[in-house]
Amino acid sequence: MSRIIVNCILLGVILQAGLISAKRPDFVTDEMVEMIKGDKDRCMAEHGTTEALIEQVNDGDIPNDRAITCYMYCLFESFSVIDEDGVLEADMLTGFFPEDIQAKGGPILSACATQDGADNCEKVYNIAKCVQSKMPEMWFMV
Repeated sequence: MSRIIVNCILLGVILQAGLISAKRPDFVTDEMVEMIKGDKDRCMAEHGTTEALIEQVNDGDIPNDRAITCYMYCLFESFSVIDEDGVLEADMLTGFFPEDIQAKGGPILSACATQDGADNCEKVYNIAKCVQSKMPEMWFMV
């Protein structure tokens, strides 16, 4: 059950399905955020990510900065929702969300799950840009 909750949070990093923009989705509770705190803190420390940089991304500006792109990859990898080749597990992720989010987000995740890049951090950057370009109101990161 906790793996499902964590996966839901992680998909919330990418998808919001138009429900809320630039703030935490309603279905992501304080308890869920607390559950990922250790991984978030570790990934931030490993890659020099700041809360200000995360807020910048939530405001719609995703810089091609390894501090944020590698942070995103680190979180995805921590929860096994991206493979070793930097391909997002779109079908698995989509299944963890409420039906309204699945209907809106599933096709976008599937379309964006596999991106080119020099390494996995760049691939995640391209995944994020893809999702944001297809439906900017869906973007959110913890």
